[in-house]
Amino acid sequence: MPRIGLTTCLSRSQNSLHGFPSSYGAELRSQLPLHPCWVRQPERQHPKKRVVFADVKGLPLITVHNFSSDVINPKEELPPLSRMLQLMPARPTEAPSYALGFSQPLDDYSRFCWCLEAQKVCLEQCAIQGRFLQGTVQVHNLGYEKIVQMRITFDAWTSYLDVPCVYVTPLFRGEIDIFTFQVALPSGPPGPAGTIQFCFSFQCAQRLYWDNNQGCNYHLKPSDGLLRPVSDHSSESPL
Repeated sequence: MPRIGLTTCLSRSQNSLHGFPSSYGAELRSQLPLHPCWVRQPERQHPKKRVVFADVKGLPLITVHNFSSDVINPKEELPPLSRMLQLMPARPTEAPSYALGFSQPLDDYSRFCWCLEAQKVCLEQCAIQGRFLQGTVQVHNLGYEKIVQMRITFDAWTSYLDVPCVYVTPLFRGEIDIFTFQVALPSGPPGPAGTIQFCFSFQCAQRLYWDNNQGCNYHLKPSDGLLRPVSDHSSESPL
């Protein structure tokens, strides 16, 4: 039996209105299946991802590197430290040309506390590291704004330089604040005794305080130690 499309069925059913019996159209519709004019296409499905291991494709799972035999075995005995130091390149060292011409203030703690209470500012300690003079200064916490400076001369007070000291943040606030300083010393052969002298100033609450080592100033001496006593130097203090 030939297949008749939907269009043919509809045309024949319409012809029943022009002379064909209505039963003929109803019988024809009951026998022939109707075909839709369009068919919904199924949704395209994406292929699922698969994991492929390297050995499936014939590739090695582990890459082996062969190192040179020159690598040091950690089990081998290392050379002694003295031998290792000999192999290291020598560093150029520069011995300090100057030494302190006074004892550390903290060596006499009771005197240090007395000076700090009387002057409100006092050198705590200092040292020479290569070509640098560095140390710490204590001041009384008389106010929030403070200016602490180191006044130093390299030509027995013919001229001088004011070096600002840097505030050290404490773990907790107290009655005493600490400042640090660092200044480069002149290169070349050291000058005579009393050439390098320094003192400290502390300005707070519109007042100025000085620490000049009880009028003698702090001074440096040549590192060979051939010096006159501190009280014998003839350089005059600027204070």
